Amino acid sequence: MKRVPYLPFIERPIACVLVMVVKPALCLRLWTGALAGRAPAQSTDPRRPTVLGLGVNRANITNDVRGHYYTFMAGPGHVDVELAFKEMGVFGRPLPQHLNFDFWNADGARLSRIEVLSQGGVAHRHTGADLPARQRISLAVSTQWGAIKVGGYYEIELKGAVEAAAPVGADVKPAQPEPLVRP
Repeated sequence: MKRVPYLPFIERPIACVLVMVVKPALCLRLWTGALAGRAPAQSTDPRRPTVLGLGVNRANITNDVRGHYYTFMAGPGHVDVELAFKEMGVFGRPLPQHLNFDFWNADGARLSRIEVLSQGGVAHRHTGADLPARQRISLAVSTQWGAIKVGGYYEIELKGAVEAAAPVGADVKPAQPEPLVRP
């Protein structure tokens, strides 16, 4: 096998081409993909909540985040909110878990707290209100804290006098934990 001599003057232009052409092209591709890609279904920043829309809004949550934050404009009139939660279990086994839904007004006063408890199945809760005027409602969704990873899949359905917006998480499916015993 014939050995090729080391030619640094040939490798240097190739490295320069990579740095000058490929790197900017890759950066451009990453930025356009990030801008053209869909926004996340939920916000983990309470100062920048995701706008909820009419219909079913879906997401998965675990206790490794502080919570998911949403907002919507509601009123005047009657507003119905349907809540559903299915816990993801631990190692493929059901475990009683609760999910908290905290509703706040624009002044920061808590309007209500609804806890949904699930153990192996989908748990449902309903709340409604007659609002005298149009107002911004904020919603914080949080799981219970613990040493093990808990959480699950939830849905929030808005009905009634709610400002129209597209529902979030239309393609979200329930997260499934890994089974403890594999076949």
